[in-house]
Amino acid sequence: MEKTIAVVLASLLGIGYLAGCESTPKVKDMGDASTDGDTDTDADTDTDADSDTDTDTDADTDTDTEPEVELSFIWIANTSENTLSKVDTQTAVEVARYLTCPGTNCQPSRTSVNLHGDAVVTNRDAFPGSVIKVAASIDDCVDGDSSGTIETSTGPTDVLAWGEDECILWYVELPTTGFTVHGLRATAWDGETDAMTGEGGNVWVGTCNFTDTVNSEVAFKLDGADGHVVTQANLPLNCAYGGAMDADKGLWIFDRTPADRKITRLDVDALTCSTPVDVGGYGITVHPDGRVWTSGADNTGANHQVYRYDPATSLLESTPTVGGGGIAVGVEKSAGYLWVCNWTDSLLKIDEDDMSVVETYVIGTEVIGAAVDFEGYVWAVDRAGNAAYKFDPDTEQVVATVPIPNPYTYSDMTGVQLKQVVVVE
Repeated sequence: MEKTIAVVLASLLGIGYLAGCESTPKVKDMGDASTDGDTDTDADTDTDADSDTDTDTDADTDTDTEPEVELSFIWIANTSENTLSKVDTQTAVEVARYLTCPGTNCQPSRTSVNLHGDAVVTNRDAFPGSVIKVAASIDDCVDGDSSGTIETSTGPTDVLAWGEDECILWYVELPTTGFTVHGLRATAWDGETDAMTGEGGNVWVGTCNFTDTVNSEVAFKLDGADGHVVTQANLPLNCAYGGAMDADKGLWIFDRTPADRKITRLDVDALTCSTPVDVGGYGITVHPDGRVWTSGADNTGANHQVYRYDPATSLLESTPTVGGGGIAVGVEKSAGYLWVCNWTDSLLKIDEDDMSVVETYVIGTEVIGAAVDFEGYVWAVDRAGNAAYKFDPDTEQVVATVPIPNPYTYSDMTGVQLKQVVVVE
């Protein structure tokens, strides 16, 4: 059933590139996408699809004018297993697991969720690097073999062979010619969706080369419907490591080049970049108020801190922490705080006003990725502990542990960050 996955491949020849996010960029329609690879072992957010629709409920306060979305899943990449887990955030049950590429070295990492609930996951280190899209609802899966039944995973032990899961909607390989690339990293939906359904929009995927010194990395714009590369932009960065959207069609990208960490904003319409701002970190998120938060080491690789940058005033602030990995903005019961995984055993609660470390909760072994679900529970991904933890900010306790093999995700695994910053008319 190979036909059930829309495979998008592009020629590696004759591909045009934008020069450094030029103020008057030369835009070229790319048609189909191509290939790329990477050898990095860092962690990132995850995505996964499932056929279960009975538990897909909306825990948020959507009105009739907001999109009807699948809000109850967290998508976690299982890097060493080359799979993506789909976990129901309300029941804390893994309801599906998917292969993420046709090979044996996919290295899935970053995940991002659109306003309809569909997820993408980027395979960072494989050659070629690639991205897949998975439907959140079985109603959006495709009966590729016309059997009258949707064949899809039903849980962690039911991983279908490549090409057989009909909830994997497309697979795209990205090009490597024309620039030096270490792999694919930063991944984010842009929120350009249908106001009622949450469907549509585009996916941005950035490239990374830690040793590059010529700012040659690029961001690809993929059509969310079929995965083809619409266009691309050069970035004034050496490693587009993580990304998060703001409310004004801007993709903030964190550059994790060892001695030159910084952030820049890519205007996804104009394809122009802001002047990079020197800031340490590892994880990145954007608050609904427009301020950009990162967490992690400074340019020396030490001095772990949480950083906050205000684009309106150009004010950059920081506060010392113990470690610093994934970072997420709280909502509902976790509102008012930033939640940071410290890369060792703890989850940190950071006051969003004065940036103080309010509390440190010891919950795992190598807690690396943070996300918040639509009810406000905080999720922490523990790579060495082979688990994802659901943490209740009210009781200050882990209320569920989901076994996950070698999870490595620290991006917007639930879609909450995107929904908080994208205004739906």
